[in-house]
Amino acid sequence: MNNKRLLFLGMVALTLGIGVIIGTVVSGGVKATFEQKAAAIAIPDPVSLSNTFSQIAAQMDPAVVKIKVTIAARPVRANQRRQQQIPQIPGFPGLPFDFDQPEDRGGEGTGTGFIVDKAGFIMTNNHVVERAADIKVILSDNSEHTATVIGTDEATDLAVIKIDARQELPTAKFGNSDAVKVGDWVLAIGSPFDFDHTVTAGIISAKGRDNGRLGADRSNAGLQKFLQTDAAINPGNSGGPLVSMAGEVIGINTAIVSETNSFAGLGFALPSNAALKVYNQLTKDGKVTRGSIGIQMESRRDQVTLDAYGLKGPEAVIVNSVVDGSPAEKAGIQKRDVITEVDGKKISTSSDLQDYIIDRPVGSTVRLGFLRDGKAQTANVTIGDRAALFSSDAAVAESRNNPTRPGAGAGTSTHIGITVEPLTPQMKRQLSVQQNGVLITDVQPDSIASAAGLKEGMVVTSIVTAGKPSPIGSVSDFNAVESKLKSGSSLVVYALVPQLGEEIGFPMKLK
Repeated sequence: MNNKRLLFLGMVALTLGIGVIIGTVVSGGVKATFEQKAAAIAIPDPVSLSNTFSQIAAQMDPAVVKIKVTIAARPVRANQRRQQQIPQIPGFPGLPFDFDQPEDRGGEGTGTGFIVDKAGFIMTNNHVVERAADIKVILSDNSEHTATVIGTDEATDLAVIKIDARQELPTAKFGNSDAVKVGDWVLAIGSPFDFDHTVTAGIISAKGRDNGRLGADRSNAGLQKFLQTDAAINPGNSGGPLVSMAGEVIGINTAIVSETNSFAGLGFALPSNAALKVYNQLTKDGKVTRGSIGIQMESRRDQVTLDAYGLKGPEAVIVNSVVDGSPAEKAGIQKRDVITEVDGKKISTSSDLQDYIIDRPVGSTVRLGFLRDGKAQTANVTIGDRAALFSSDAAVAESRNNPTRPGAGAGTSTHIGITVEPLTPQMKRQLSVQQNGVLITDVQPDSIASAAGLKEGMVVTSIVTAGKPSPIGSVSDFNAVESKLKSGSSLVVYALVPQLGEEIGFPMKLK
């Protein structure tokens, strides 16, 4: 037993000894390796792994210019600035907005443009140059040139400026923006944050974005549809080209949506086809002429509204207002008519009709098909100049066939849950309201009116139900319509929101 124990201990000692020897050898080997001198690493020969972006950037870059402007000061009177609160109604967030421009002390600004004609014609954004007292253009060779404004278009935020070319200038090539598809790769080139000739890449994220959602003036909202991209666009990129993989300009970078006023993945560009139409008119006439028949309209697809108008859907184009003395009024088109076709072509959205009318020559004629009280009618309408029809001097016909009539002192709807009273001349002045209607003085909590978004202080101007629009010019008118409502009825209450100066339809269904 003792011999076996001695033998076992001897084997353990022998194993440990061998391990120590091996460890020493390995350790010495590693130490020897680190003591050797490092060999120099050669810089690899340049190999292009993906040269499409770089080729396009190199091709387009000489035509892209940096624009520096000196902005004239625009002082305002004391207490001229004021803020109001938009009511919490569907589609309008309750955020403060300015009715008047804040004080502007002027200063300097930076934007982008690109050369479209070798004689020195340059495209950029209107907001880059609209208040500029001085415009400087810096070419890709760093030479600086003074520019003059050839023409601007507020509706598309496009401007054409020109420099005196001392030699033929490199120009950008245009592509057809109608061929662009969602998911296509694009490059944006510009001067974000004053870093000129910056190139960013992304894709087309969406098409047909309404400029009304991008902060456009309400009179211009919906006039143009923009390309949306996730290529990084920042302040200073405005007016620069959005370029396809064919090396062609398919958009003009115009706007971003961001809570920080910096890139947040939502950039918008005016399609090149729309830009070229504007460019050709500006360089020829110095202004842009668009066709119009003098109506404002909306598309509605919610089932309650369709039921109230007696329509089967899937979408209705409803006339919201008619400009006084406009071609539409002369042709007999009325507020609350439902337009169904133009020149025999079916119309499903207000954009379809507007896009068709805008491109028609002033003085030409279109044939409209529409429904009134559920009955199909047609009218030939002459195209007018939109700028003249919707100028500040053109008044919207706010119920010339809807005179104010005497009525009861107040009315209460037990069906929809509001109380109304006559809209006196003094109230109209206080609310800056021109239309006839009745003033909402109370909205019952938990009523369908409250759920739909009606608020105290709004002015009810008409109600549509059972396929028939009924103008509301007095409390008697309101009571007459209210008394005919039945359980399960669908209706749209149109009310003017004084803070917006806009009439909005509130669809609701009786329980």
